[in-house]
Amino acid sequence: MGSGTITLVSYLVAREGYTFLFTGPSPECMNCRFRKVCVDKLKEGHTYRVVRVLGIKNRCPINKYVITVAVEEVAVPAAIPKRYAVEGMIFRYRKVDCSNTECEFFKLCRPDLLPDEGKVKVVSVREKLKCPRGESLVKAEIMVVD
Repeated sequence: MGSGTITLVSYLVAREGYTFLFTGPSPECMNCRFRKVCVDKLKEGHTYRVVRVLGIKNRCPINKYVITVAVEEVAVPAAIPKRYAVEGMIFRYRKVDCSNTECEFFKLCRPDLLPDEGKVKVVSVREKLKCPRGESLVKAEIMVVD
């Protein structure tokens, strides 16, 4: 594993293994002196995992204070159409349009750690899913790409 990208995260989540979807900077970030080492290091719509906590603390107008950490981009488990289930394939992803929160696959069809849509790469293909609605879906690990 590489050293990762050095950035800042809220003290509330500064622990190894914490995974998050970066949704972009807050308005307060725009004039912050830490912007270049904080939000400017991350890509909007990408998913990151904290791999090392460096422990340096700085004041933050949003989170009280932030901790310096190393993060790496990670793939996220998701349900994708079977026709895209090829390792290495890049395609335009869109979360499955489903509201059945009782379905065992709901969190794969609508994962919290992925944007609603965007370009993704299939990192690995897992098993075919038995969708109650009859959709032809496969579980895969996918990663947002630019």
